[in-house]
Amino acid sequence: MTTRPSFNVTGSTVWACQQIVDYLKPTLEGTDREIDKVQTVERHIGKFDTPADVKRWLSNRDGGVRVAALRVPQYETIGGRLVGNVNFVAYVFTTDQFGYEKDTRAEVIVGKIAGLLLQRGALPTAYSKAMAVRSDNLYTTKIDELGVSVWSVTWSQQWYLDEAIDPATLDDFLRFGMTGQVAEGAPELEGVVDLPQ
Repeated sequence: MTTRPSFNVTGSTVWACQQIVDYLKPTLEGTDREIDKVQTVERHIGKFDTPADVKRWLSNRDGGVRVAALRVPQYETIGGRLVGNVNFVAYVFTTDQFGYEKDTRAEVIVGKIAGLLLQRGALPTAYSKAMAVRSDNLYTTKIDELGVSVWSVTWSQQWYLDEAIDPATLDDFLRFGMTGQVAEGAPELEGVVDLPQ
């Protein structure tokens, strides 16, 4: 039996993203009866490129917030520590719920996120305060056909990027989605694989 190799994630944005998730969770996560909240707030790997990406993530949920680091346009060392100016996004997904429209729910949650990011003393583990906070409506007819409203909140912020992370705090790799084509012109194969643990 082989053992899992160690993984040093020092020098990454993973710690910063998780700090943001942990900060947003207490205010934004709730039950399905709390219309101004979502089912889950989680770290995400990047952008959502297609409606299929949205559908795959949102299945069996009525809303969520996914936080991702999109880029680090500038690194520097300050006091011997690695600091990066990170561009973040928080994607907000909502559905119609108890007769409340998905777009209204999304806009309310987006406003909450912006307010939380701009509060005095927000995210005390960051090197700087959140800057250039903005929101965007990511409506498309294909997304709307899924019965989902998607908004994003983007901002830039300086974070320490040399924080060590306990690997036990990283997301478990339990399931992955797969799309493939056996041959040109053949039907596309699509599936979800649950991994043994």
